[in-house]
Order: sequence, then structure tokens, then C-alpha cells
Amino acid sequence: MTDAVVFMGSKAAGLLLCEAICQMLHGKLAAIICPDDSEDARSTLTGFRSLAERYGVPLQVVATRADTLRWLDHYQARLAFVHGWYQIIPVDGPCQFYGFHYSPLPKYRGNAPLVWQIINGEPTIGVSFFRFSEGMDEGLLVGQANVELAVDQTIGDALDKANALMLELAARYVPQIVNGAAKLYPQPDEEASYCGLRRPEDGLIDWRAPAKRVHDFIRAQTHPYPGAYTQVQGGGVLRVWCSALEPRRFYGAPGSVVEVSSEWAVVACGEGAVRLHSVSLDGAAEVPAPQVLKSLKTRLL
Repeated sequence: MTDAVVFMGSKAAGLLLCEAICQMLHGKLAAIICPDDSEDARSTLTGFRSLAERYGVPLQVVATRADTLRWLDHYQARLAFVHGWYQIIPVDGPCQFYGFHYSPLPKYRGNAPLVWQIINGEPTIGVSFFRFSEGMDEGLLVGQANVELAVDQTIGDALDKANALMLELAARYVPQIVNGAAKLYPQPDEEASYCGLRRPEDGLIDWRAPAKRVHDFIRAQTHPYPGAYTQVQGGGVLRVWCSALEPRRFYGAPGSVVEVSSEWAVVACGEGAVRLHSVSLDGAAEVPAPQVLKSLKTRLL
């Protein structure tokens, strides 16, 4: 087999894209290559197996970069569409790799771009379709799209919107790439920015920040992610799953509970306040915030 087109990827969004490409290429996809992520709770390897069987496409599950290179060589791949791949991509070989980054490149190159866009209060989020290069998310662009994200929408909403944009861009440009008709263009030189890797412990809320910043921080890390958290004075880790900006003016020490109603608990910030709607304490089930934050003497650190 020569000049083959393959798909490389994993996870739910990768499965969405892979199925769309299987439909678009009408039997021209030579192989699906997936990392062995069967121990990962987010794995969709079973879904990839079912998809490969349904479309009659060989599925290769790889454990190492050497395995990946061997299969790319086996299929003599000239094009690879990638989504949800965590090994180093061999961009110096004969195969060209195309994929998606969930930001308006060159802004937010790197890790967790949607989370960082929400933390920074961006009113829109972007998706970029590009050809991989040696630089971090610096390759030539195929196309871009963006969509508004309301102030009360969360990372879960952003992922849904970004996945939809990804599928729209794929439908428009994948056939052009395969046929050699796509017109690539360089990323702008100005306004490049980079995102650092995030870990669960990075979700500690800073109550000294303005209320808008605190709310954005919370909604950027809620389900399906580990959640923003705070320490309750006197003991306990409180994860905050749902918040809203408090429209009324409150004064209070940052992190102090200044009102408890039947629906929410209001917590003062460095400027303004936020309403906490749902929380979980020390790994317990998610509950309405007033069930945990019952007293105006409560302080969050």
C-alpha cells in the first residue's frame, strides 16, 4: 500500500473525528492507530475497535513510539489526521500530520488551551486546524473558527462547542487535504502566547482575586475536570462545581461566607462576590453549597 492516509488518536473527541473521517473518505482510510490507553478512565478504545470493524479499517494499538513508526512505515503513510495523541509526532519523516488545537492560534499554544481561555475570561474560544511542525503548535494553518462562550458556561460547554467546530473544519478541509487542494497559510507573527501544563493541585482558588476571575477559574475546571478547590478554615477540602457572579454589592474579607440562602452561599472575593451553588467536601458527593456552608463564621482559605 502506498501513499496511505491514516488516523492517529484516542479519547472521545478523537473517536468523533475518526468516525467523521471514515465517512468522508469512503473506504480510503488505510488504518486507525491508537495508543494503548486501556488503563485510562477516559479511554474509548472499545469504541475505536467497534468503529474499525464497522468501516472495515485495520486497527493498530501501539504502546511505544517505535510501534507507531513501524506501522506508519508499514502503511507507507503520506497523510495522518491526529486527535488525542500523546506521543512525540515524527514530523521529520515522509508523512505529513494534520490536527486540531483548541485555540485561535497563535494564541494559547501548548497545554490545556480551553481551560486557560476560560480562566482568562475570553468571550470567545477558538479551534485551529493545522499541519504539525517541530515547533509547539506553530505549523501552517488550514483553517480556523471561533464561537462565543457565555459567562455562565463551563469547560464542559466549551468542549462541546470546540468539538462541533472541529467537525465543521474537518468536513470543510479534510477532502481538500487528501486531494492536495488545501491552501495552507502561516500563523500571524504577533500575539503568540503559550500555556503551561495544569495539574489537579493547580486548581486552588485565590479568594483575593476579583469575583469575575474567581468565577472564571471555577467554571474553567469543573466537570469533566477535577474541579477548583479551597480549604475550609478548621479542616477540609471543598471542591466548587458550580458558581455564579453575585450581582449585589457585598463587602467582606476574601474567602468569608457573607450570605447563606436556600439556593446558594455567597463568598466575598478581593473585589465583589460569587455565589456557590454546588460543592463537595473531602471527596463526598456533590451537594448544594448551603448544605456545607451553613454559617457566616465560615472562612475559605
